[in-house]
Amino acid sequence: MYAFLGKGFAYAGWPPLFAGELLLLFALVALFATGRIGVLLTTPLGILMGCFLAWQVICTAPYLEAFGLDSLRDSAIWGYAAFGLITAALVLRLPGFLEVAVRRYRRFARLYLFLGPAAWLATLYLRDWLPRWPDTAVTVPLIKAGEFCVHLAGILAFVLSGLSRSNQWWVFLILSDAMLAISARGGLLALLGASCFIILLRPRLERLLIVLTAGLMIVVAMAAFDVRFDLQGTSRELSLDQLSFSLTSIVGDSQRSDLEGTKNWRLNWWRAIRDYTVNGPYFWTGKGYGINLANSDGFPAGTRDEPLRSPHNSHVTFLARSGVPGFVLWATLQITWGGLMLDSYLRARRLHLAFWSGFFAWVLTYWIAFMVSAGFDVFLEGPMAGIPFWSVFGLGWGGQISFQSLAGLRRPQSHSTAGSTPIYAHQ
Repeated sequence: MYAFLGKGFAYAGWPPLFAGELLLLFALVALFATGRIGVLLTTPLGILMGCFLAWQVICTAPYLEAFGLDSLRDSAIWGYAAFGLITAALVLRLPGFLEVAVRRYRRFARLYLFLGPAAWLATLYLRDWLPRWPDTAVTVPLIKAGEFCVHLAGILAFVLSGLSRSNQWWVFLILSDAMLAISARGGLLALLGASCFIILLRPRLERLLIVLTAGLMIVVAMAAFDVRFDLQGTSRELSLDQLSFSLTSIVGDSQRSDLEGTKNWRLNWWRAIRDYTVNGPYFWTGKGYGINLANSDGFPAGTRDEPLRSPHNSHVTFLARSGVPGFVLWATLQITWGGLMLDSYLRARRLHLAFWSGFFAWVLTYWIAFMVSAGFDVFLEGPMAGIPFWSVFGLGWGGQISFQSLAGLRRPQSHSTAGSTPIYAHQ
């Protein structure tokens, strides 16, 4: 529902217990009910996760009394890690969970390629007619371009990894949908990065040709018909010119003042955070969870009803709120997870385990899309991206532990034992 409705679903519930908080409570209950938390936390990744969470608690606890709900709301960026733990625990507890997850995602992908663009266009052009949550400006749906592009990247990886069982010409539909969000630099870079990574990870000439052909056909069609649509609420448009400006602003200076203005504003804020953490008095614990960083750092933005609280970079948020140790633990945790997924993918490919190699290629590429987009927006701080991100994290974590047990029993020259359970029937 977060993928289809975005922030419009996040406001479901009874304040201050919204959908994300209610799901988190159920996740914690389910986590302890699985009986697998001890198994997870004794793995190398689990030890890192424990250290990461412990440090975040240390940086949150002193501010609970002063900031109350604001402190809890800001700490959601690391609190959603519970979804990573519960997903990994379910993978270990339920033998067929991975197979079910892949099958359900296949259905989600087919729906999202049609309903996702509809929800995104409604967010842009029908906001005055969409239903709103009482006493807020939040419509149903309300989707960010970054969220839209990240899920498209995940679907593209799903198709190119071989898990989808769908015609790979669906790539044309995926890239066509992505053109709707070309004004978003973070989402655009996330999709481009994920596309390049999955093609390099699983190089096949036909896949490369399909992606290049689909992209070329879309660009030629837009150029031939001079496609231009104004994006309501912004000074940007859907056009090839906007695509060119967005790409240029990522790697250098753009001639568009709106793009350069937001870029410089973000860079200046990130430098200020670096100065008071890496080189300043907040080296160890940052400014904590609870304070409005935008106001405290001198970069106020947003509206009176919904002021901006964190910098447009989830990675920098960890630096600002939990200091250099918190940022190092966050980076180490993510790099370790990525390394385990890549190693598992390479081992699965050597063992000719098609399902497992496709699975690890998919979750790793999906994770890359999340990490890239998180560098351009207040992204992982909210449930719309935070819950899916940590769920992908947990799916890969649990899958890696399960695969490690399988790979330890399987010899490279023997392929006959791969079909011992339903999940390996795809080999």
